Amino acid sequence: MEVIAQIVLQNLNSFAQEEFGIIWNLKDDLQQMKRTVSAIKAVLLDAEAKTNNLQISNWLEELKDVLYDADDLLNDISSKALERKVRGGSILLRGIQILFSQANQIVYSFKLGHEMKAIQKRLDAIAKNKITLQLTDLPMETPITYREQRQTYSFVREDDVIGREEEKKLLKSYLLDTKVSVIDNVSVVPIVGFGGLGKTALAQLVFNDNAVRCYFEKKMWVCVSDEFDIRKIAEKMIGNDKNSEIEQVQQDLRNKVRGKRFLLVLDDVWNEDRELWLKFKSLVVEGGKGSAIIVTTRSRTVGKIMATQPPLFLKGLDLERSWKLFSRVAFDGGKEPNDWELLAMGRNIVQKCAGVPLAIRTIGSLLYSRNLGRSDWLYFSEVEFSKIDQHKDKIFAILKLSYDHLPSFLKKCFAYCSLFPKHFEFDKKTLIQLWVAEGFIQPSRDNRCEEDVGHEYFMNLLSKSLFQDVTSDDCGDIVSCKMHDLIHDLAQLVVGKEYAFVEGKKENIGNKTRYLFSCTSLHFSEKTSSSSSKLRTVILLGETLYGSQNLGQPLLYFHFLSSMKHVRVLTLCGLHIITLPNSIRELKQLRYLDLSMNKFLVSLPPDVTSLLNLQTLKLSQCGKLKELPSDINKSLRHLELNDCGKLTCMPCGLGQLTNLQTLTHFLLDCKSKNGDISELSGLNNLRGKLVIKWLDSLRENAAVVESAKTLLEKQHLQELELRWWIGEKKPFLDDPIQERRRMEEENRWLENEKIWLKDEKMLAFRNKMKKDEKILQGLQPHHSIKKLLIDGYCGKSLPDWIGNLSSLLNLEISNCNGLKSLPDGIRNLVSLQRICIYNCPLLERRCARGNGEEWSKIAHIPKVFVSPFSPTALRYIN
Repeated sequence: MEVIAQIVLQNLNSFAQEEFGIIWNLKDDLQQMKRTVSAIKAVLLDAEAKTNNLQISNWLEELKDVLYDADDLLNDISSKALERKVRGGSILLRGIQILFSQANQIVYSFKLGHEMKAIQKRLDAIAKNKITLQLTDLPMETPITYREQRQTYSFVREDDVIGREEEKKLLKSYLLDTKVSVIDNVSVVPIVGFGGLGKTALAQLVFNDNAVRCYFEKKMWVCVSDEFDIRKIAEKMIGNDKNSEIEQVQQDLRNKVRGKRFLLVLDDVWNEDRELWLKFKSLVVEGGKGSAIIVTTRSRTVGKIMATQPPLFLKGLDLERSWKLFSRVAFDGGKEPNDWELLAMGRNIVQKCAGVPLAIRTIGSLLYSRNLGRSDWLYFSEVEFSKIDQHKDKIFAILKLSYDHLPSFLKKCFAYCSLFPKHFEFDKKTLIQLWVAEGFIQPSRDNRCEEDVGHEYFMNLLSKSLFQDVTSDDCGDIVSCKMHDLIHDLAQLVVGKEYAFVEGKKENIGNKTRYLFSCTSLHFSEKTSSSSSKLRTVILLGETLYGSQNLGQPLLYFHFLSSMKHVRVLTLCGLHIITLPNSIRELKQLRYLDLSMNKFLVSLPPDVTSLLNLQTLKLSQCGKLKELPSDINKSLRHLELNDCGKLTCMPCGLGQLTNLQTLTHFLLDCKSKNGDISELSGLNNLRGKLVIKWLDSLRENAAVVESAKTLLEKQHLQELELRWWIGEKKPFLDDPIQERRRMEEENRWLENEKIWLKDEKMLAFRNKMKKDEKILQGLQPHHSIKKLLIDGYCGKSLPDWIGNLSSLLNLEISNCNGLKSLPDGIRNLVSLQRICIYNCPLLERRCARGNGEEWSKIAHIPKVFVSPFSPTALRYIN
């Protein structure tokens, strides 16, 4: 609640001359609104501490609704001012001149004044009630500050499970017992227990055990969750995502397991329909003798239905093992402090966690991150735990303590995660972009960008064990995470009526709904059109992601698109969209637009460029997208274009997007053969990964590229891919072996340079070599780059600047058939962990392990891969 109030006050305080030009007759109203919101904000902490009082709870709901409306109104004003400022800088269109004519502005101000007075009236009533409810002023919390000296966090890896040695031993004995008599060759062992006990962690321990890995020929892991869908489970087991007919799927599954000893984990099973289970089991009974299925479930009924072995009923950890786990996450390095009073308080806290590993981790992480002293631990033990209502779910109450101690801005970010389904894999960058679009990120005192502050928020939530199952990329950066079911339930418990997760065809859009997620058919009716006008987030995922049949559903959204005038996040993924309607221009508040996986989308309407607040545009896997609008939005900070095979060039004006942080692909104009890479020069805020394609088109301007040093100032960039191959036959697409032989013959010519003068083809190739060497010399990145890929380069040698990339972790060189040597400076790259050389005939012979001429340069690198075929080519061969 405080976040919304703070945002409203910030908007009121930050109004510039442009805004006042529109609301010239409403300055007094704005000042009155500021005073009222400030007075209400002062009692929010007291009110939120008394939410068990129904009257106060209702008061907070009313306040939340009016603050949202006030924020929407203020953003409308800012958008109008921004539009007038942008349009005023160029030749005004006739429509814009009319829009901002004096008469029209009077009408708009009158309408605005009516809306503002209505909101002020509601605020006055709420402010009056705070006196009746006897709410008192309490000082607000201050934002968390990033403590450079303490960057560690208490996240425990999947294999770092404490206190389950006996359970693991017992479960392994079931799986590896060759004497056990089992009907149909397949034994089923359920692990049963309530949420947070570590059922999945125990299954993971056994699944990755060396003895288990050697015993079973096939190992499969399927997260089942709420719906026991036989086809979906079978498709995951065989790795088929083609949505085949059930007849084909069952045949493929039976063929995969027939005669082979397999281990299958069915994680998080809720199905209590025995007939459904027997139908599924009939598909796997042909597995080899000794095959086994591990089932994790919260339901004893499920365990009884599925078990062929005695279920393993998981219990809470005993006090000793609980203390060991608590020490690991609550104390620096897991070492107990020399303070017996503090240890006694800690043991008292652990005892109240009831042996639940998730609760122990969460509370331990909370105490660790707060860096509390003895008096604070005593207060936490005696006062905080006394708030737990013993008649309610004890575990939820314990877990909620971690939420209660979050700063309000982190509470908002955490609550937003409840919008997504259980087991959803959150992409870290996407989640932060969504937080930014929704305005959840507080201004930084040290002028960091919002995405950096959002990263801090993410790591803070991770440190409190509110995220888990973290995955990292080759550079060691966190890519994605998930939420434990119990934590997800907690997030849904704390959100109000403004969040709606729609399942089935049931409409669940109330008058106070602001955030909407649906992965199934959703129908907007006339009844709900007025409710949709308050939506801030609309996320619709189609069959590409969730197997639902959403063909044609976007039209239902488009019908009401203009009514969603306050929407900030619009995600329409995998919906077979062909084009967007012109009404997209009405979404003046839109900050985040995701149209990924719409394989029929050919182009975007020019009206997209009128969205002056748009920060994120995602078009990945739009395979038929041919072009982007010219004069693309200067407000853009993230532009994702992965797997857009038909896209052949970048839009005009891209170089003016100086705030751009994400640009996945930069495509040089492959038609003109005269690409312009200068558009990248001013984009020095780029970070993450950048792929530059069709560098061949720069050969006519190679000298200019060499001197430009376009990438040298991009210090935030971490991954860079430099790719050639424009208008030429790409290797391995038809017959990789034949192509390989042709290239070897060509390279025999290359080794004898005297032949070049007698062969026009080789003279042309030599010319390419020199031009490519100039191009690559001019594409020197900042020394902080961590991953570099060079593909299709025709030069004889690599530039010396590679030896200056002190942070480089991964280097890949592929399809460089003229390359004969590596720079000497590569010996100095002590950070380099991996080098891959694919289809570089001359270089691969010289890099032969042990006796190659170039081997001494790369002998210090831990992982060296040299192959005549790239991983992509091997796919065609196999």
